[in-house]
Amino acid sequence: MAKTGLLILTQPLTHLRALIRPLVQEASSVVSDTLYVCLQPALQNQTVTQNMILQPLLCTHEVQAFVSDIYLSGFNICQTLDIRVLLSHICTNPNSHSIVPYSLKKEVCVLLSDSSHIKDTWNSSSQSLTDILRNSFKNVKSDLKFNLINAVPESLSSNNVQVSGELLQTYDNVVLGGTFDYLHTGHKLLLTESCLRCEKKLTVGITEGERNQKKTLWELMEPYAQRNQHVVDFVFDVKPNIHLETVKIFDPFGPTITDPDLQCIVVSKETEAGGEMVNEERHKRGFSKLDLFSVDLVDDACHSETEESKVSSSSIRKRMLGTLIRPVPNRMSLASSPYRIAVTGGIASGKSNVCKELEKLGAKTVNCDLLGHKAYVKGTPAYEAIVKEFGTIVLNDVGEISRPSLGQLVFNDKSKLEKLNSIVWPAIRQLAEEQIEEYKKAGVKVVVLEAAVLLEAGWDDMVHEVWTTFVPKDEALKRIMSRNGLSSEEALKRVDSQISNEDRISKSNVVICPQWEYEITRKQLLKAWDLLQKRIKKLPNKL
Repeated sequence: MAKTGLLILTQPLTHLRALIRPLVQEASSVVSDTLYVCLQPALQNQTVTQNMILQPLLCTHEVQAFVSDIYLSGFNICQTLDIRVLLSHICTNPNSHSIVPYSLKKEVCVLLSDSSHIKDTWNSSSQSLTDILRNSFKNVKSDLKFNLINAVPESLSSNNVQVSGELLQTYDNVVLGGTFDYLHTGHKLLLTESCLRCEKKLTVGITEGERNQKKTLWELMEPYAQRNQHVVDFVFDVKPNIHLETVKIFDPFGPTITDPDLQCIVVSKETEAGGEMVNEERHKRGFSKLDLFSVDLVDDACHSETEESKVSSSSIRKRMLGTLIRPVPNRMSLASSPYRIAVTGGIASGKSNVCKELEKLGAKTVNCDLLGHKAYVKGTPAYEAIVKEFGTIVLNDVGEISRPSLGQLVFNDKSKLEKLNSIVWPAIRQLAEEQIEEYKKAGVKVVVLEAAVLLEAGWDDMVHEVWTTFVPKDEALKRIMSRNGLSSEEALKRVDSQISNEDRISKSNVVICPQWEYEITRKQLLKAWDLLQKRIKKLPNKL
């Protein structure tokens, strides 16, 4: 299969519309990653020449509906295929419209078309057609391949090649906003509607800050820079002849109440009320009212009972739980068996319950908290080092280390805490390695290292993979207050003394969120375990 393809459709849209599904189905069997779609009904029954490959197409409601159908069919057939319908040549006034070549972000490896004339041109001179294409599409491989789309039979009629219908209303300045997290079909429809209606400048507000933290599993959201780049790449691909400006937004309004030149706002059905609020605020400031256009949400036929019925970023984030969100590092120093995974997470994040479930599936656990108690035992090297560093004031009546006394001494003094950790953490690590070695001799295949301070202690190099459990901060506070009988202030102090969920997740390979019912957590772990077994099977046998 080719990674990236360009599909040029030349037959009348009225003829093609009923064939969109088989068309996309066939294209998805040829292209694995990105499919660019170019509508060119002016090429029907025409010989392909240098000046004809890109012709203006009237921007009508029919074209708008056809483009939407392509995205919707693509989502329903192959959710992994990144479809991008090219829009720069779609315009309301062809006589004043200058064609701007597409500088596609991804290199096109295969040309697909419904046109026998394009096929004939290819058969007579593939290099000639490739050269013609490269004048209109700037990122086409020199050794381009060609596929005739058999799902779309040649139209019996050579007439009616022009698109008919009412022209779409367009504006010089258009605005829209959203999270644009894991850019999906819903986002593409919003951006496409905005691009079709935009003649000159498109302003895209991308949410950031506390506004995002109200979202489900916001900790798994892509960083702003990544979400911004996805928007920039998409708009540059589909409509490079407009000026794009992306801005961070921290409230429901963003640039809509600071830019008087805006004329049109595009929203989703669920945010129509927000669009009305924008116009109320603009009225207060003496700005003109924005024309408002809404885009229907996309049905998600694959959603589970815990996910939204419409395509959403939150559902995508939920599906990430239990999967590999970051490549596994190549730990050359570690034997392939037993395979080592670490389970870490903040206080009250469900680490112990997750480890218990993994044990039911066949793993064995090394509990670093329990090993920490062993490290303090009288007569051990760590015991001697602690007494030498902090004095006998940390001992009880029988000469054992009093953890409460030691805690009072170090937890209000960062330098003393760091000194204690420098003594205890290496001792725990050594005890953990000894226990893992015992499991290895017993033939254990998977060992789980349960360690709250895994990343702080630098123990992540002991394991093949890091798994993090996390719950939202508010949920953690509730659990701590209920379980430990602490006040909200005391609970908050404990949570804030640890590294954040975001920091842990940024260094993790797999994440589990035990925020919901037990069965939901169990499904996450079953998925994670199944995928883990597949990864282990692919490993070379390394002693």
